[in-house]
Amino acid sequence: MAKSNSVGRNSCQDSEGDMIFPAESSCTLPQDDNREVRLGSSGSALPARKRSRSFEEESNKTAEASQWDGVTKKTPRHRLLSSCTRLREAKQEAEDGLSQCFTESREPGRDIEDIGPDPFPDSYYGLLGTLPCQEVPSHICRLPNEVLRHIFAFLPVEDLYWNLSLVCHLWREIISDPLFIPWKKLYHRYLINEEQAVSKVDGILLSHGIEKDSDLCVLNLIRYTATTKCSPSVDPERVLWSLRDHPLLLEAEACMRQQLPDLYASAGGINVWALVAVMVLLSSCVNDIQHLLFCLRRPSSTVTMPDVTETLYCIAVLLYAMREKGINISNRIHYNIFYCLYLQENSCTQATKVKEEPSVWPGKKTSIQLTHEQQLILNHKMEPLQVVKIMAFAGTGKTSTLVKYAEKWSQSRFLYVTFNKSIAKQAELVFPSNVICKTFHSMAYSHVGRKYQLKKKLNLFKLTPFMVNSVLAEGKGGFIRAKLVCKTLENFFASADEELTIDHVPIWCKNSQGQRVMVEQSEKLNGVHEASRLWDNMRKLGECKEEAYQMTHDGYLKLWQLSKPLLASFDAIFVDEAQDCTPAIMNIVLSQPCGKIFVGDPHQQIYTFRGAVNALFTVPHTHVFYLTQSFRFGVEIAYVGATILDVCKRVRKKTLVGGNHQSGIRGDVKGQVALLSRTNANVFDEAVRVTEGESPSRIHLIGGIKSFGLDRIIDIWTLLQPEEERRKRNLIIKDRFIRRWVHKEGFSGFKRYVTAAEDKELEAKIAVVEKYNIRIPELVERIERCHIEDLDFAEYILGTVHKAKGLEFDTVHVLDDFVKVPCARHNLAQLPHFRVESFSEDEWNLLYVAVTRAKKRLIMTKSLENILTLAGEYFLQAELTSNVLKTGVVHCCVGQCNNTIPVDTILTMKKLPITYSNRKENMGGYLCHSCAEQRIGPLAFLTASPEQVRAMERTVEDIVLPRHEALLFLVF
Repeated sequence: MAKSNSVGRNSCQDSEGDMIFPAESSCTLPQDDNREVRLGSSGSALPARKRSRSFEEESNKTAEASQWDGVTKKTPRHRLLSSCTRLREAKQEAEDGLSQCFTESREPGRDIEDIGPDPFPDSYYGLLGTLPCQEVPSHICRLPNEVLRHIFAFLPVEDLYWNLSLVCHLWREIISDPLFIPWKKLYHRYLINEEQAVSKVDGILLSHGIEKDSDLCVLNLIRYTATTKCSPSVDPERVLWSLRDHPLLLEAEACMRQQLPDLYASAGGINVWALVAVMVLLSSCVNDIQHLLFCLRRPSSTVTMPDVTETLYCIAVLLYAMREKGINISNRIHYNIFYCLYLQENSCTQATKVKEEPSVWPGKKTSIQLTHEQQLILNHKMEPLQVVKIMAFAGTGKTSTLVKYAEKWSQSRFLYVTFNKSIAKQAELVFPSNVICKTFHSMAYSHVGRKYQLKKKLNLFKLTPFMVNSVLAEGKGGFIRAKLVCKTLENFFASADEELTIDHVPIWCKNSQGQRVMVEQSEKLNGVHEASRLWDNMRKLGECKEEAYQMTHDGYLKLWQLSKPLLASFDAIFVDEAQDCTPAIMNIVLSQPCGKIFVGDPHQQIYTFRGAVNALFTVPHTHVFYLTQSFRFGVEIAYVGATILDVCKRVRKKTLVGGNHQSGIRGDVKGQVALLSRTNANVFDEAVRVTEGESPSRIHLIGGIKSFGLDRIIDIWTLLQPEEERRKRNLIIKDRFIRRWVHKEGFSGFKRYVTAAEDKELEAKIAVVEKYNIRIPELVERIERCHIEDLDFAEYILGTVHKAKGLEFDTVHVLDDFVKVPCARHNLAQLPHFRVESFSEDEWNLLYVAVTRAKKRLIMTKSLENILTLAGEYFLQAELTSNVLKTGVVHCCVGQCNNTIPVDTILTMKKLPITYSNRKENMGGYLCHSCAEQRIGPLAFLTASPEQVRAMERTVEDIVLPRHEALLFLVF
């Protein structure tokens, strides 16, 4: 939902009737002499009004803590432009429905120009006629209260609290009315953990039997929803007629007839809101609820959309609270509701359409459409020393937002900085002329690095333990100590510190047996001493022969940071991919006197091994914005991404949503496929697989074939060959570093070094060489032959997630070397050692990045499906048991279950088929009610009574894990 541009806006209530609002303001009308007159609710001029003391005290309270863990600040007032746009269009939407009441017949012979504007209605709103002297309408404040309430109900609650409530007393009174959208308000108050809202919802759950220990908690939720107040004009028969073609109507009616007979056959007809609740609970996708809303909007329906929306918010807050209380209920139902309401409320504003422009990626064009969230950012004027954060989910158009921001504020000068040279070059093509695009290293090079280049003292590669070992003091050498010195320097370079100290020495290291041990104090002292000596020699501009004493890229960036550079010619700095900032870079940016905008996705931080810290969490800010709607994918892929964040990182108060376009996650493949892996070794395996056979596929390696390092794989394979074989076949090692090992300890010594140095890149290449051995030359030649530079003509695109970050593909095939959840939720009790929290955030971030590269289709691993089950999603849909049993007896599809589907139940759950990334297919099938209850908990009691379910045999599945996975989970 659209967020305001201020930090920690607290949209909570003191009581059910007293909303906490920003300071009041009055409506203003333009006058002929360009002055403004402040209007009260009656339209009369008002004197300026002071802020009430009670509100002053409330506004000084601690603001809502963001789920992004950013620092909260007090909220400044901001512009109302975007909300006015939304309001006009919401007003138009409401007026379209009322237009037939306000049509005016024209007198014959009169032109349109002769007809004046409609006169302003009197206290009877024109129902008894109008007087010619009445004032012409000129302001939305003069609409009847009921019309305003109807319009406001279509808007996001943040807009109501922080924008519309500032307009005038009348609007403030409407919005603060406890009878106006109470469930919508309660939902958002509960989400921010407002004490009174939590207490109220907890009371509802407790008093109506919606508790963890109650089998009937879902049925009780429906009964509570049935008490929702609505217009007395609701006609159940007409509502049923409007729902006649909804795919879940028959199932919902059958469920109510069996499980809720009193609500199905009540005196006034079927309870409409109970029926809506059942259809929502049985929905398996967003389309089901969107279809429900479509049906209820029909002229034949007698329900109003505000009533429908309120009912959905009622169900949403109860479902959310049930999960918070540990009730086994799928997050998919709440997500479906939230998604539909989000699209409904944020579609009131027609996205600002901008002509096609080049994307930041070569060969692509994108049509930029500004959402309400983006418009809020554009409306914010940067001031000196302000620190703005833009928290952007994957594919939400952060670069497009920065481009349009620079275009709007064309009188200002901006510096756009990023970490990737190719991204900076592409940014130059799309940003306007008032933006300078650079990388941090390019700026540091121009000020510091160039001096070392001129003296031929610049190391184009990173500092390695091999280099360092050659200059360590006698008796203090060895690759393990050299690795410790390297890591100490890396930590210092990444830090904001001015001096290298013992605090930069790692706490842990690997010993000669590969075990992770704590670094002893004596080793720490030696490490900081050697690192300081190395740093002193690196800084000297004199020529040197030792590679370890040459200046590195991170070294001259550190020197630039220590020089305290001043970037005074810019009004603001855009820091892209801010989640990957090091403290040194943050120190450079934050020390500038201009405004700063940090933009990025905190859940795409995958470079902590390089010393990156998440600036989006750690940097104090004055303003924060959010971009939550992705333009890249539709609902299914958005759901997978949101659930990874929900289950694995406990991110729930901001939800990733996509668009309305189609997306699939159950294995359908069409056209080009991107194979994304965690490691380069797995990329090589897949390249071998897809180029096998008589018709090998055309492939493209992300980043190019040269950067993948096939030459080094050949060199390592050559090093593995006996010296006599190398001489006989005239095999030459091209890589200078690998060639050194020919006259040292050969392949075995090289492998020991790579292990001690913890060089992940070389470890992967050694693994490839050892796996394929004599086939290496043939396989490398085949991969090179099948590789094409233009990815548009490739059948398969292969690469690691690190290389694919920032890219997008129609179909993404997630490979099986990511972090694993070994089994579905209902079987996890058999693996007591497994904990989601045992894995680092980087691992979950890698998986999130991989999933969110997909635009249309996502091919999941079995482990990824298991993650969804942790949130209660099993890909089940309800069918009438009578239809299931038309062909005879049906057995439960769970392998070790002997149950059949009983004829005396009303509904049966069906597992939808899915094809995994290892090309294995789960054909799905019907589940007995006992197996369904194990998976979806109390939701199963919509299909059969608790007594029927308990009477069935309970099946415990055998969990068989691969040996290496079983050992891994024992470790954790």
